Amino acid sequence: MFETGRLQKGVYGIEWIRVRNASPRALLFSPPLIGGNYAQQIRWFRPLLRKGYDLISFNFSGHGHSSGRFSPEQTREDTLRMLENALEIAAWEKLPLFGLGTCYAAIPLLKAAAETGDPFQKTVLINAIVHLRPASLLRSFFLFYRKIYRGSGIIDGARHYGEFMFPGVVKSRHAFGVLERRKIRIGKSLCDFFSPDPLENVCLRKTPFLCIYGLDDRVLQIYGKEFRKNYESALRKICPRICFHPLPGDHFLSHPAGRQKALEAVLNFFR
Repeated sequence: MFETGRLQKGVYGIEWIRVRNASPRALLFSPPLIGGNYAQQIRWFRPLLRKGYDLISFNFSGHGHSSGRFSPEQTREDTLRMLENALEIAAWEKLPLFGLGTCYAAIPLLKAAAETGDPFQKTVLINAIVHLRPASLLRSFFLFYRKIYRGSGIIDGARHYGEFMFPGVVKSRHAFGVLERRKIRIGKSLCDFFSPDPLENVCLRKTPFLCIYGLDDRVLQIYGKEFRKNYESALRKICPRICFHPLPGDHFLSHPAGRQKALEAVLNFFR
């Protein structure tokens, strides 16, 4: 069963959805991705829903029918507001609350968890990005530009780099996925990108974490040549009680066998 609604605060509202079971095992809280919507989270985690877990997700500002405009800081505010709402639901219905963070969504998820007192019983991170440092992204781009791209211009190279990193995501001059350019606060987003790391002082000592990541993930290779070592080290600083489960596969765990192994690992962890 699907339940939809709108979390309103003043003139701004966040569109949300909850997938419900008759007798849920727990409530999963899963922020969306930039350029995606809550339907994406339902598709990815449908096998968990069939095992009796409820799921709450939502659309960031500027996405779908959520009002306002997008910026990285706004995604953190949206996630905090929705997590506070999920905490009230879980307390009222006496359900365990678990976190699910994929790709960029890990940043607002972890930030919101820190600001609400580390509330999750357990959290799963899948190919989670926890730092978006300009130097790392520039190094990744120029490595692609020199060794993989064979074109002639930086602008054209940047377009191919975006497709290389995020294949299958519809991109154009006017939109990234479902996010339209006119709904982006471009100046604010650039300022956020060059601002201090939002997870710099975050440390969630109470919650057990499971991190699943693809060994062939192009996105995570922004962490450098020894990306596994650097990546796991960065996550341990934020989540000391973390276990890692690397799998063969890309950023989207596209191969069915890899996705099945990831699902089994998540179910075992939640049990």
